[in-house]
Amino acid sequence: MCLVSILMLLFKIDNLGAQNKESRSQDTVDTQVVSIVKPYTPKISDAFKLKQTPRMGSYETSQKPVKYTIFSIPVASTFTPAKGNSVGLDKLKKEKLFQNYASLGYGNYGTISGNLYLNHRLGRGERIGGYIEHHSSQGGIDDLQLEDGFSNNNIQVNYVKSLKTFVWNTEAAFQRQAVNWYGLPFETTTALDSKQVYSTIELGSDVQFTKGVFRSGKIHLRRFSDAYESQEYHLRGETKLQLNVLDSPINSIIKVDYLKGSFAKNYNGLETQNYGNIQFSAAPSYLYIQDDFTVSAGFKAYYLMDSEQNKNDFYIYPNIEASYAVVNSIVVAYAAIKGDLYQNTYFDFVQSNPFVSPTLEIRPSSTPYKVVVGTKGKLSQTIGYDLNGSFTREQNKALFRTHSIQNLSVPNNYNRGNSFGVVYDDVEVFNISGALEIDMSQKLNVRLKGDLYKFTSDMQPTTWNLPEFEASLFLEYKFSEKLIMAANLFYWGSRQDTTNFEGQLIPEPIAPNVTLDSFLDANVQITYEITNQFGAFVKANNIANNSYNRWNHYPVQGFQILGGVSYKFDF
Repeated sequence: MCLVSILMLLFKIDNLGAQNKESRSQDTVDTQVVSIVKPYTPKISDAFKLKQTPRMGSYETSQKPVKYTIFSIPVASTFTPAKGNSVGLDKLKKEKLFQNYASLGYGNYGTISGNLYLNHRLGRGERIGGYIEHHSSQGGIDDLQLEDGFSNNNIQVNYVKSLKTFVWNTEAAFQRQAVNWYGLPFETTTALDSKQVYSTIELGSDVQFTKGVFRSGKIHLRRFSDAYESQEYHLRGETKLQLNVLDSPINSIIKVDYLKGSFAKNYNGLETQNYGNIQFSAAPSYLYIQDDFTVSAGFKAYYLMDSEQNKNDFYIYPNIEASYAVVNSIVVAYAAIKGDLYQNTYFDFVQSNPFVSPTLEIRPSSTPYKVVVGTKGKLSQTIGYDLNGSFTREQNKALFRTHSIQNLSVPNNYNRGNSFGVVYDDVEVFNISGALEIDMSQKLNVRLKGDLYKFTSDMQPTTWNLPEFEASLFLEYKFSEKLIMAANLFYWGSRQDTTNFEGQLIPEPIAPNVTLDSFLDANVQITYEITNQFGAFVKANNIANNSYNRWNHYPVQGFQILGGVSYKFDF
């Protein structure tokens, strides 16, 4: 291309020189054709397709052998490798587990505490066990006219049979409780035997099924009596059924509750006091789960037959619960509306207040509805919370109230203002409840709970002996594998009660003239494992040594300390 360009340039120069010479000789112009040559620029449209099929030939190649040789030169070195050892994981020492446990302790106020728990394997899926518990005190509260000692003894034996399709458990128990009505409001010269003894015999059996429509069934019989010829028989039977509809379960609980009891005398000492009823109930519910939303919708239906008052009643209550995970499991909102019919018993009243008289009026309590709205979840990986508010309507709610002092009637051991009766009233309850659980590590666990109440009674001037605020704190700290401390703290707000004297004809009007102060009770227990089988413990109760009244005219023991030993063993 360069050569062609040079030739064309020389040709043009020569033409220009010739043209100049001729132009000067003659005044004419020749017409000539000038051809401009440029490089070829191909286009896609210029391409054409070959009309023949290309042939491919095969060629054989052979690999040439290659030999590698090492030209090594010895190098002098003083390095000597150390002998290698294999690295293994540290194995944790397998802890020896024992099937049986015994403890014995002694403390001030003449307090004795003893426990024995036994568990023995009879065969494959078959076990027998039981326990014996004792807790007693000789008393010793200052400025009392009557004995204030108490004792509590429990014995229970149970048998468990586990098979592939069901687990069967049966048990028998006996309990003996002894207390004293020591809470006299004034000095008396009358000789009183303040001791009351309660006896309980229980027989029960239950079975759990792993397959089928019937999921569980149980039956329980209890006979409760005291030293004043009071007797109570309570029989309960329950079965649970489960049906699956559209991959969601429908659960139904069917119950039968029979109660029959009598007191030798009423509070005025005039006649025998009888009570009893039978309840039939069914509670179906449907569980629906959709993503983060869960709802259980159902109801409870009761048919009550009162054998003493010769009347029958039918009750129906809502039984609805719902929850929604707002932020996975971190924030869960929930709500519920529920109701129920409660079978009050002499046994349950004694467990709540052992200083009741053997002359109570006993009948069921009804809760038409209880509405709950709240939220629960986690504030962090170590802090969980539960906050809710509720409003409850209760009919025939049982309230403990001090009996009037029978100063004109024949005196006995419990009618001197030193026992409690039960009164019933319709009550509305507004409650705000909060709970906080802190699990900082495997060593520390803290639980805090508080409840604020607002009561509105219908007939009674106040809701007797119910606090408007209560709180509790539980703490457990593990100093080491052998040393553990557990502590709890209880706070109860002030309560209202009354002290009245029998008038000439009728008792004086009820008036809220007694205010029980709020109290704080702190307790701690320290346990130390001396060996794998032997241990020692120390318990301290009412550390602040507060001489508060849990019930009207009933001061509690002051600072209490108890120490003891424990032993774990196998047969």
